[in-house]
This record gives sequence, structure tokens and C-alpha cells, in this order.
Amino acid sequence: MNPSRSGPESRLDRLTRRWWFYLIIVFITFLPLYSQKPYDPRQTSQVINEVLMRPLIYSIPRIFPLFKVIPIILIAWLFVQPRKAYRWFALYAGINLIGIALLQNTAFTPQYGLVIIIGNVVLFGAIGLGWFLEAWHPTADFSARPLPARAFLLFPLMLAAFWMPVQSDGMRLDFNPWLFFTNEAGLTGCMMLTVYTGIQAIFYPDVNLGLMRLSGFIGLLIAILNLLTHFILIPTNFWIGVLHLPLFLVSLSAFLLSLRRPRG
Repeated sequence: MNPSRSGPESRLDRLTRRWWFYLIIVFITFLPLYSQKPYDPRQTSQVINEVLMRPLIYSIPRIFPLFKVIPIILIAWLFVQPRKAYRWFALYAGINLIGIALLQNTAFTPQYGLVIIIGNVVLFGAIGLGWFLEAWHPTADFSARPLPARAFLLFPLMLAAFWMPVQSDGMRLDFNPWLFFTNEAGLTGCMMLTVYTGIQAIFYPDVNLGLMRLSGFIGLLIAILNLLTHFILIPTNFWIGVLHLPLFLVSLSAFLLSLRRPRG
């Protein structure tokens, strides 16, 4: 699965090497929210927090286990038979992130009515589209063995994000191992982006570098905003802030790796 120099992944690679591209991403991040009822712009962080506490995607908790079991199966298959599994993994990542883009960033709130976090919809949608293109025209090769040493640093961070051991209602830690299979992490953008970006970082440089760079920068930006929000602006959400540390560390690693010129 080698990239074609004229393929979409090559164009994405070139685009993500332009400094102005990142200014566009930052601009998109701070696009105003859509709100059915007006809100004080100074309360933007609180409005966003209210959306993310009750998004549409969390309205059917019975489906949560499905979105934990599917990625577990796909990732296990990816490590056992990477060439057979990769298209399916990329397709699922695209579907998952597009769904998250549209439904995790939309909520009907008591005070503001329908609210949509426009910036998140565009950014997660862009990464999801990148995975769809990767499923259509695969360029990565996850068959390299043995795994690099960084895998053993990234795996625990990815597992922590996928586990998401926090009770979001009371903001308490909950180390129940059953949460690894049952909670909403499989439909939570920051948690699943950690997983997808971490896998790319593990198999660098045999990945779609443009997609890895895009994922790493967006994840890093979103992680920083969440850390500021949950540690400083809404300190009662302290443990939610802690859960965004894996996204920060994995995205930073992936983005820095993606800026290097692969040898050979």
C-alpha cells in the first residue's frame, strides 16, 4: 500500500506542510456556535460544556457497547492481519469520526435550545473524511514488526482514553474495568481521536503523513482548549481535564513525528 504521488494523500501531505493551513484550522476552531437562543459570548465555555455533557450521540446508551466492541475487534485484527484489516479499520474510523462530528457536537439544551459547535463539526469531519479517503485509496502499511519502542509509551495513553474511567455526572474517577466495554468513550471525539492518532504514530513512517499531521495538530489544539477549560475555567471538571492529557501527549507526539522527513 504505497502512496501515489498524485493521489489525494500526496495533496494532503503538501497542504499540511503549509504554515497558513494551520491558521485556517485555528480560525475554524473559534467559529461562533450556532445557538437557537442567544447567549453571552463570555459564557461560550459553559455553553460548549453543556453541549458536550448531553450531546445527541449519548441519547441511546444501549448502543455504547457496540461502539466499544467494534474498534476492539478491528484493532486486534489490524495487528494480526494488517493488510486484510486496514481498509475496514480506516472505513470504521471515518464513519465513527463523521458521526461524532455531527452528533457529539450537537445538543438540545434547556437554556439555549439547539446548539451546534460548528468548529468541532468541521474539524472532526475533516479527519473523518481523511480516513474515508484512506479506506478508498490505502497508503499505510501496518505490518512492520517489531513495534517501535514508542508503542509501549503510546499504548497506555490510548488505553486510558478508550477506558475513560470517569463518571461524567459526578466528575469522579471510576476504575471499573467493565467501563472499557460499556461506556460512551467509543462515541467521544477526544477519546477516539487519541486511539486513531496513536495507531498512526506507532506505525510512522508507513502511514498517511498528511492525515497523521492533520489529526495530530487538531488533536493538540482541541486538547489544549480542553485542558484550559477543565483545569481553569470550569475547575469542577478537573478529572475530565485529566482525561484529555492522553490526547495532548499522543497528538503532540504524532504531530512532531509527522514533521520529520522519513529516511530512505
